Order: sequence, then C-alpha cells, then structure tokens
Amino acid sequence: MKVLYICADAGIPLDGTKGASVHVRQTIVALQSRGVDVTVLALRPGAPGTVPCRVLPAATLLGRLQTRSGGRVAAQAAALASARNLDAQVPFSPGEVGVIYERYSLWSLAGAVLADRLAAPLVLEVNAPLVEEQSRYRQIDSVGVAVEIERFLARRADAVLCVSSTLRERFARLRESREGVYLSPNAVDLDRFRETVTSSRGARGFDAGDTLIIFTGSFKPWHGVNDLLQAFALLLDHEKRTRLILVGDGPERESLMRSAAELRIESNITFTGAVSHEAIPALLASADIAVAPYLPLDDFYFSPLKLGEYLATGLPVVATACGDLDPLLRDDVSSLRVPPGDVPALARALGRLTEDPELRRRLGRAGRRGAEKHLSLEAATTRLVRLLESLVGAGSSDRRSAAP
Repeated sequence: MKVLYICADAGIPLDGTKGASVHVRQTIVALQSRGVDVTVLALRPGAPGTVPCRVLPAATLLGRLQTRSGGRVAAQAAALASARNLDAQVPFSPGEVGVIYERYSLWSLAGAVLADRLAAPLVLEVNAPLVEEQSRYRQIDSVGVAVEIERFLARRADAVLCVSSTLRERFARLRESREGVYLSPNAVDLDRFRETVTSSRGARGFDAGDTLIIFTGSFKPWHGVNDLLQAFALLLDHEKRTRLILVGDGPERESLMRSAAELRIESNITFTGAVSHEAIPALLASADIAVAPYLPLDDFYFSPLKLGEYLATGLPVVATACGDLDPLLRDDVSSLRVPPGDVPALARALGRLTEDPELRRRLGRAGRRGAEKHLSLEAATTRLVRLLESLVGAGSSDRRSAAP
C-alpha cells in the first residue's frame, strides 16, 4: 500500500524538536515499519534522512494548494484538482497512490485536491481546533475562510482521525455525522521509553542525592510552567536538595527565566533548551518525578505525548487536567492529581513525592502498566494500517473511474 503523507504547516518542520514534529516523524516511521510505502510532502522537509522514506520538495506545490480567499472553498478545491498546469508538480498519476493522509493545517486544501486528482481516499488527522487556537493565542486573518475550510475538510475526508474525544465531537458536528470520525490518541514507543534508572545523573551534572523533577514540552501559556515555578519555590522552602529540569523551548522561555530569577530559585533549575527527541528517554530516565501542570481549560483537546512518555518511563506523575488520560491517571493509584491553577496543591503533591520514595515507585509501576495497556504505538499502528487498508479496498475503483 502506498501512502502520500502531507504536512503543510509552516510551524512543523519535519526535523523539529517539539511534539508536533515528533508525532509526524513517529507516524511516518511506524507506517514504514509495517511495510507501508510512504512518500512525504512537507512544507518544511528538514534535513535529508530525517525520515526513512522518500521526501519530496513541495513548498511550491503546497503553497499553490492553500487558500485564504472568500468564495466557496469546495469549488476552489475542485478547480485546483482539475487544473492542467498542476501536472508537473504532482508526482503521481491517478491510481498510483492508495491513500492521501494529511495532518490538518490552517489554509491547506492539499489533501482534498490531491485526493480528487489522484482518485484516492483522504484521511485527515486532527490534532487541535486550529482556528480557535490561533484566534485565542495568536492572530488570524480571514477567520471566516478558515472556518469554511475546516468544515469543508471535515465533510470531504473519507476518515477523520482525532487525537482526543473533544476533537472527535467537534469534527462530528462539523461533518454532521459520527460516521468516519475516529479517536486516535497519541501513542508511545514502549521500547524506547523504559522504567527509570539514575545512572546518568553524574554525567549530567546532578548530585546522586538530589531529587529531580522534570517537565518536557514547549513553553506555551497553556502548559502552566509559570505555575510550576511558583510551586517549586514553595517546595524549596522545605526541600533544598531538589532540582527542576525544564526540557524544551518556546515563546515563554525568557519570561520564565526572569520569573525564576525573581523567585530566587534559578540555582536549582536547569533550562536545557530544545533537545532532540532521541535525547528525551535518557533525560526522563535520570529524573525522579515528572509533572504536567496544565492551566484550567474549558475544553481540554490535547493528547499529551509528554504524559504518555512519562508513564512509559515509569515515572510518578503530578498532573492537572489531562482530558482523555484522566481515567488512566487515577489519583493516588497511577499519579497525583491537583486542580488546574492551584499552586499550593501542586507544591504539596511534589513535596509528598519528594519525601516518599516508595510512593514514587508504586505510582511509577502502575503508570507503566497503564501505558503498556492503553498507549502502545505498536497497537495504535496496527489499528491505523487496518483502517487505511479498509479505505483502499472500499473505494479505490469508484475513485479511479472519477479521476479527471
């Protein structure tokens, strides 16, 4: 089976370090490992050899297959699909591709256009309500067009894969049907993330007697890292031999570093900056406690890759709201849960784990068992391949006969 994978998001370089880039690579590599022939069209393809498959230079093509103009989006997509001057930029003929798989990106019609042109089913992977997210945290022009594109893609796709139940409900409403809308949460390569060891501490400059707390991820407002700094300051009033490792980068890094200085806790904090995903397992393995301090959100639409990796490593987790992972992260069974935005409660939970190694071990073992049962990348890839094969078998002949 041949899959054409599309990522038209300028904020997701194929070789990037943040979770979105990691998930793109993980999906491609997992499909390749199952014998799927993957070709990638990416707006930012990254360095050669980033993924073990054919990656085509596609900036010009993907740029053409975007729209920010008014009018009927469906008509624009149909016109692009039938445009004769697109032939030189489309690397396949109708019937050559089994499935078009696109990670939903603002403004992109690439998946819909190429699915029509190549007579192939379209799978749309949805990781966030992008129009709403962009409006809330950044700036967005032509909101009406972006909303129309989202609705068009929800209805045009043969299957919509949503990483959370909140997104699944949203896209079922846009599609006006639950049929073809699937829950597909982020999964974890359990072989890469194993139970915690501490042998690498000395090499990383940490004292063997220190208790290490770790956060991984991009420094964005909803991740709650400033709350974590304030809770850590409270913790240090009682636990001087505790260190906080903040792994990642993002728009709030400078303000977080200033906050650490103002709280006079910077000597106990390590900002690693952005690191490759290949380095994350060893960093997690050097820690004692992991934390996910998400802020209060009306609709938690994430499928946090960091939480799955924490659990798979066997780390005890302190977490606030976790969406679909709430049943897996049961308080005092496989994690310690605190209310979002409650800094004193976060400090108390971290202090409790700092003082109780046996509790850390118990929660960590339960978390690893939960990850093995519910978050396996191997199992998730099996389900995905079955879905792709069913789409190819169900509609290939009809689509080929309809090809322009």
